Amino acid sequence: MNQETDSAGLPAAPPGNQGLDQRSDRRVALLLRAGKLVSPEGEFLCIVRDVSAGGIKARLLHDLPGTGGFDLELANGEVCPLELIWQKDGHAGFRFLERPIDVHGLVDEPSSYPKRGLRLRLTLPVTLTEAGQERPALLRDISQHGAQIEIEPGLAIGRRIALHGSGLPEMQATVRWRRRAAHGLVFQRGFRLDELAELVGRLRTADIAGNAGKRAAC
Repeated sequence: MNQETDSAGLPAAPPGNQGLDQRSDRRVALLLRAGKLVSPEGEFLCIVRDVSAGGIKARLLHDLPGTGGFDLELANGEVCPLELIWQKDGHAGFRFLERPIDVHGLVDEPSSYPKRGLRLRLTLPVTLTEAGQERPALLRDISQHGAQIEIEPGLAIGRRIALHGSGLPEMQATVRWRRRAAHGLVFQRGFRLDELAELVGRLRTADIAGNAGKRAAC
């Protein structure tokens, strides 16, 4: 007889264990929750497909670097430390490192604040075009619908600009907010989640290549 497993592909509670522990380790189906996996090597988009008290199974939108610890960040800001157990064919299983887990709370994503789009942190030089003039800026993060850049002198709120760089297609955007050198942009055309994952992969490749070129020139 096949042993029942939880969402991470780990053995569920043994058949002889009755009660809450056994029930809570059973799989709970999810309606596709977007998430972000954070590790020292970077940030990676994923879609959480199912969850149990033991762990989660996720569809990956990036290849993950090796094994080890990750933090799962959801759109409501909740963070769950995870251990990568397996990775195959664009999917991965993770074990929760902190228990007990409120499985239904994880599924419902409750929050006292409006949910924000998942933002992927980057540090990438870009070029901003404003009123026909090109200016250097630094891309700090990007989401499906906007980005954060650093630029000085600052830009007026409501200003329409174009943004492009190595690996980044030209994006039309509007300045939504400003705090010192930091500026929040809203794109005129956003990305699907898979498009954003592909874009961030290109940007990371461009960033790695640029850093390698700088080291070779030293």
